Amino acid sequence: MSTSQNFWNFSNRVYQNDDVQEACLALQNKYGLDVNLILFCCWSGALHGEFTEELFEQSLREASDWRQNVVEPLRNIRSWLKQEIHNRKFSEDSSVMDFRNVVKATELESERLQQMYLERLVDHSFGREFEPLNSSAGNLRRYCDRSGVDLTNDVKRLLVLILDACLPDEGPDKALRALS
Repeated sequence: MSTSQNFWNFSNRVYQNDDVQEACLALQNKYGLDVNLILFCCWSGALHGEFTEELFEQSLREASDWRQNVVEPLRNIRSWLKQEIHNRKFSEDSSVMDFRNVVKATELESERLQQMYLERLVDHSFGREFEPLNSSAGNLRRYCDRSGVDLTNDVKRLLVLILDACLPDEGPDKALRALS
């Protein structure tokens, strides 16, 4: 991975993988984890090493505020509209479909802005050595622990799919060992 790859480009590359999409959404919906923070753990670990305590705490605060006040309200609107369109309440109204698409695009833009703010928190100086896979896995373990999510076999399986897409040269077996 290029040391100059920004967080948004990294996330888009990784999230193109259907398995990663499913894993991220399962971790979000079943375990309450923030997809942007999951990806941030991997990106930051791969390029900058394990989080410092200050970076970890600040990223949790920033992400939580943004998620609660911006992303989740937009997601709730989009999901509600999708359900209502599916229930045929608005199925004949193309203006509602158009509006849902605007909300969806706005939600995606809010995620990009959240990533931009998270990326700004990282110290981009490269003075210390680290192992990208172990650092990314360490960040993920720490995030899961702080979120009260046990590293069950299911959680590890989902995280391995993401780590393997982030650092494909390492392979899933090494990713699983790094999480353990």
